[in-house]
Amino acid sequence: MKRTIATIVMCWTLLQGGEATIFAASDLKFALDAIKKTFLQTHPKENLRIIYGSSGKGKVQIANGAPYDLYFSANMDYVEALYKSGDIVTKPKLYAVGRLVLWSKHPQFDAPKGFANLTESWVEKIAIANPSHAPYGEKAKQVLHHAGIYDRIVSKIVLGENISQTANFIKSGAADIGVIALSLVLAPTIADSEHAAYYLIDDRLHAPLKQGYGKTKYGKGNKVADAFLEFFQTPDAQAVMKRYGFTVPQQNIK
Repeated sequence: MKRTIATIVMCWTLLQGGEATIFAASDLKFALDAIKKTFLQTHPKENLRIIYGSSGKGKVQIANGAPYDLYFSANMDYVEALYKSGDIVTKPKLYAVGRLVLWSKHPQFDAPKGFANLTESWVEKIAIANPSHAPYGEKAKQVLHHAGIYDRIVSKIVLGENISQTANFIKSGAADIGVIALSLVLAPTIADSEHAAYYLIDDRLHAPLKQGYGKTKYGKGNKVADAFLEFFQTPDAQAVMKRYGFTVPQQNIK
């Protein structure tokens, strides 16, 4: 009887396939969701769960043993730190370099004017991600300093928990304008709307947004995670990343 039950459980497991959980930076929301959809078309028995949030909080959670199999961070340094501590077991790999934009839904927003928009009378709240744990927020603060405008607008800045929440502040009208990820304004929810205009920020105004990934100690031996990492490096998956504004290292494409 015990052998019969064990056999049933084993067969059920095989039929159901495996599963993996990814913690990913919020700027990857639309790109990674699209890649996941294609991946599951060729791996229909697998289950892939993606948790989006600020890279810094993901780093802390993984260091504290959170059950994530893969970590996609908007800050390569976070992956390197977890690798040194033994919480990431694969050599950290650069998957993209991100870009920042200035964006607003306000009718008076004039994208070609760039940072001059920030000092217009219609601007009362300016959204950026929290620089203490969100890489895009850290770089946004660098940009505003290097543009020589930070001290003039600091009292108007409101902080999003991550870059997706920051974009939602602007979308909902809770903020008039803000600095967000290029990948988010290229998503259909914005790109296909009447508010698609944005100002692409010169990447010389901030340190490079090097983004990296690795497999966690928890995910060691997870075959679904291995399969997804393999798929992520295919030309089709990397084309999706480029479509959402990420600069993809050539060596990433197999």
